[in-house]
Amino acid sequence: MVRLLADLKVSYTWLRDSCFCPQCVHPSTSQKLHRSSDMLHTLRSTVADQVRKDDGWQITWKDGHSSFYPRSFLERYAVSNRASLAKLHHHVPVQPWVKQSLQKSTLFLPYSSLSTSQGLVTAIEQVSKYGILFVTGVPSEKTSNEESETRVLADKFGEIRPTFYGLLWDVVNKRNSKNIAYTNLNLDVHMDLLYFQHPPRYQILHCLRNRVVGGTSVFVDALHAAETLRQQSPLEFITLATTQVPFHYINDGHHLYYTHPTIELDPTQMATPPENRAIKHVNYAPPFQAPIQMTESPEQVDQFYTSIRKFEDLLDAEENRYQYTLREGDAVVFDNRRVLHARTAFDDIPGAVVKEGDINRWLKGCYLEDDAMMDRYRVKKAQLEISQI
Repeated sequence: MVRLLADLKVSYTWLRDSCFCPQCVHPSTSQKLHRSSDMLHTLRSTVADQVRKDDGWQITWKDGHSSFYPRSFLERYAVSNRASLAKLHHHVPVQPWVKQSLQKSTLFLPYSSLSTSQGLVTAIEQVSKYGILFVTGVPSEKTSNEESETRVLADKFGEIRPTFYGLLWDVVNKRNSKNIAYTNLNLDVHMDLLYFQHPPRYQILHCLRNRVVGGTSVFVDALHAAETLRQQSPLEFITLATTQVPFHYINDGHHLYYTHPTIELDPTQMATPPENRAIKHVNYAPPFQAPIQMTESPEQVDQFYTSIRKFEDLLDAEENRYQYTLREGDAVVFDNRRVLHARTAFDDIPGAVVKEGDINRWLKGCYLEDDAMMDRYRVKKAQLEISQI
């Protein structure tokens, strides 16, 4: 153990393992060239000489290797400094919202702005912070998966995640549909693909046609509702955080099943009491909910139903619901693990002549992952910071 900065004690083995000279980290690939356990060898983790400098610490090890640790490195990694790491990795803090506060955010951006680094950074910051962004002026004339602007829009944010629906998919009104989303019926708030072990993080819906009455999109911040439940009803919050809810899709040649708690807490904070842990995701999709297994007592199961009702009361509150009718050329990007989406019923415009085979409401959609989007964001953010020096 060595004391490097004031009141800072670190392990010699950790220091040796953390060396980032060209012999330890490949200069081209930036990949580590040894295993952490390799540093347990006595000669490798024993100091022969050390020199404290104004800008860091120089150490020569008994095997002849030399390492230099800048002060900035030690302050970032050897100290419990979440703020420093957050800055390094361009962390965007989340902001729970109600309708009124959401309207004050950067909720709408023109499609043309995403062609600039600053515009894309602003867009991803909005999606990361509030979980939702509307993009206006996205061309809607081309409708095939190969030629549609939906793919171009998605590629700006990151690589598309494929599912059994394909890379891109269409939401159109169909008779005898296998999915309620493909009808003109009212579709209440839900999240997509919760019967997956890892449901997709982000969703894009691009409006290609909207020549109907109704069909208004509704969005609710389930994170805000969950945080409110934590404050108002602690027992119900813990119940929803600890009760596994099954979701399934057994239809059209597919059989998918997985369980999630309604309120999913951050798994990296296991040492923190559940009532104080950060919320990682929310999982809520009544249309795809399977019967709950009676592994708990009837009283505990009944407590779940009481708890979910209180949660739904918050989701249904008018002040928590943001409504917007997508116009042709609009697209919405939202966090599928946080923001619930819904759609009101719709019908043909009275008096409108609808030809056989015409589609009067048509959305094209796709899914993205958090890693892909944040990768794009961090690179663009760093480039902007360098250009402003």
